[in-house]
Amino acid sequence: MTSLSDIQGVGPALARLLSEHGYSDAESVAATTVETLMQIPGIGASRAAMIVAAAQALVTPAGGKKPAVSRTPSQRRAPTARAPRAKAARPAPVKPAKPVPVARSETEIALADAAALAEMSDTDAKAGKKAKAAAKEAKAKEKKKKFEEQIKKAKEKVKKKSEKKKKKKKEKKKAKK
Repeated sequence: MTSLSDIQGVGPALARLLSEHGYSDAESVAATTVETLMQIPGIGASRAAMIVAAAQALVTPAGGKKPAVSRTPSQRRAPTARAPRAKAARPAPVKPAKPVPVARSETEIALADAAALAEMSDTDAKAGKKAKAAAKEAKAKEKKKKFEEQIKKAKEKVKKKSEKKKKKKKEKKKAKK
């Protein structure tokens, strides 16, 4: 029987979480499926796949090699100091159902546009550049129009305020007479 904390990537907190959900040793984790582990809160698809693969590698060593040496948490290397794992040992990544929209900076967008333009033929690239320039110009005109409207409103506000002051002054003069 191999301890849960002997599984690579499973620390004390994750071992406690697994034991709370009925996994007593590395063999029970190796025998389960990724989908079953994903039911545990805090364990996603990639983490579940990594845990199952590491448990299976620990329980059934490849080529008749000895199982990995058991280490206490203080003897383990820090995660940043670990050597990269062989690609053959990693399971295929599980793709999410819906792509998550990612906010990109203007620099990233510009680089992506430049890459897309580089892939197009010369005529397509010229047409793309013209369309992009036209869209940019239209956006600038719209921005200028909004700015001018804001200035116009501000001027009207100031004008109304000054007219109100003048009116008050006239009323005061009439009241004095």
